[in-house]
Amino acid sequence: MSRFDDLLANPHAARRYLVVVEPFDPALGATRTLRYSDHGFVTRPDDVPPNAWFDPRLVTALNFERQLFSGGRLEGRSVPGFGTLTLNNADGGLDDLAGMAWDGRRVRVWLGGEGFRLGEFGLVFDGTADQIEFDDLLVVVRLRDLQARFEAEVTRASYAGTGGAEGREGLTGRARPLCFGRVLRVPAVLVDPAALLYQVHDGPIADVDAVYDRGVPLTKVIGAPAAGQFRSDPLTGCFTLGASPAGTVTADVRGDAAGGYVETAAALVRRVAAARAGFADPGDFDVAAFEALDAAAPAPVGLFVEREVSLVDLLDALVDSIGGHYGFDRAGRLTVGRVTSPALTADAEFDVTQILEIERVAGARPIWRQKLGYARYWRTLDAAGVAGSVDAEARADLAESVRYATADDPVIKLRHLLAEEAVRDTALALASDAATEAARRLALFGADRDALRVRLKVQPFALELGLTVRIRYPRYGLAGGRNLLVVGMTEDAAVNEVTLDLWG
Repeated sequence: MSRFDDLLANPHAARRYLVVVEPFDPALGATRTLRYSDHGFVTRPDDVPPNAWFDPRLVTALNFERQLFSGGRLEGRSVPGFGTLTLNNADGGLDDLAGMAWDGRRVRVWLGGEGFRLGEFGLVFDGTADQIEFDDLLVVVRLRDLQARFEAEVTRASYAGTGGAEGREGLTGRARPLCFGRVLRVPAVLVDPAALLYQVHDGPIADVDAVYDRGVPLTKVIGAPAAGQFRSDPLTGCFTLGASPAGTVTADVRGDAAGGYVETAAALVRRVAAARAGFADPGDFDVAAFEALDAAAPAPVGLFVEREVSLVDLLDALVDSIGGHYGFDRAGRLTVGRVTSPALTADAEFDVTQILEIERVAGARPIWRQKLGYARYWRTLDAAGVAGSVDAEARADLAESVRYATADDPVIKLRHLLAEEAVRDTALALASDAATEAARRLALFGADRDALRVRLKVQPFALELGLTVRIRYPRYGLAGGRNLLVVGMTEDAAVNEVTLDLWG
C-alpha cells in the first residue's frame, strides 16, 4: 500500500490538504494558477512544479455532496456533485479574487499527511468552481464536479445551403441530424432534390438498414437505384432514392461510426462525451467501469438528434435505458454504473463505534408493474400519411411512437396497497432486451427496500458511490448486520465526518 492508502485507513492520522484553483484573470487575459494549503507547503526542487509555495489560507478543505440520482427513486436524471472550500481572507490578501471569473474554472484538492512530498498526496477532488462568496474574513469557493460541462447543447454542424451535400437553399443554417446506435424510422433530410439525396447523420455511419416511403419498405441495392429502391452511402450518412417518393421518407439506421460503430449504452456515453464534450483523453474515463457496464448491459440502444438537446439529456436517456447512472469520481474521471441489489460482500463495514446518527428515511413505494418503452419510431405516420398497401396492423403500429414490454406481480399489491405502476420510455431497440430489463427492475423496485441515512465519524474520501457497505446497529433490524448500497454521500473534511444515503 502507498502512504496515501495508509492515511485513508488510519482514522487518527493527521491530514494535510493542498488546493489549486485556476480562475480567469481579465488583467492577464488568461487563467491564473493559485495554490493554497491548510499548513503552508512548498514543493521540492525535483517535484513538478518545483519550489512552488502553497499559501496557508485553507480553512475548510472540502465539504462535498454527491448523489446517484435526484428524487426518491433510483432512476432518472443523474445529478452533479456540489460543495465548498473556504479560504482565510482576514488580512484582505485575497480581495483581488473578486475581480476574476470563476464559473467553470478548474479546482483540484489533494490530501496528504505529515511529511508527505507532493507526489505522495492523493487527488480527492477534480472539478470546477461555480462562484465565490466574500465576507470580511472568508472567501468561499462553491464547487461543482465536471458534470457541469454536460449542460451545454449538443454541438451540430449546419447546412450551408449551397447544393449537393451542403443542402438545398431552404436548409441554410439548419443543424444536421445525428444518429447514435440503432434507431428506427428516423425522418431523413432531403439535402439534394435533383439527386434524391437524403441524410440521416452528419458523418460516417455503420449503414442505412431500411428505407420507407409512406411506410412501404424500399429495396436496398448496391449500384444505381431504380424506382422502389435505395442505395446507402455509409461514409456520408446518406442514402439515394431511385425515384421521387410518394410521401414521408423514413429510415432504420445503425448510426455514428466515427472511430467504429458502437450501440451499447456504456459505449455511447463514452462516444458522446469524447466527441461532443471534449473528454478525449483515455485518462478522462474510468475504463474498468465502462467495460463492466458494457458486459452487464450489452443491449443495443439508439438515439436520434433532430432538435436542440443538451448533452445531459442525451446521456441521461442512454444510461436510464439500462437502469444505469454516470458521474465523476474524485479524480475527475467520467464513470458509469448500474443500480443493482447490494453486493453479497461489502466493501466496508461500520458499527456503533463509528455511527454517530442513523435514521430510516422515506423511500419510494414498491412497484407492482414495470412498463418500458422500446423500439421508438422517431417519425410516426397517421392514417393519411401511410400508403394504402400497408395492412391494418402495420398501419396502427406506424402511428405509435413506442412499443411497451411489461413485467408485473399482482401479489405485491396485496402487501402494499399503494404499490405503483412505473412507466418509462427508453432507448432500447429490441423487445427481448426491454422485457429482460422490465423484469430486472420489477425485482429491484418491487421488493421491500429500506432507505437509511447514516452519519459516521470516519475519515472522508475512502468510499465511492455505488459501493456496498455493511451496517451493524442494535436497532432497526440491523443487529446482525445488513448490506446496503451507497446512493448518496456528504463528506465534511472540517470535522472528519461522512454522511451516507443507503438503500437496499
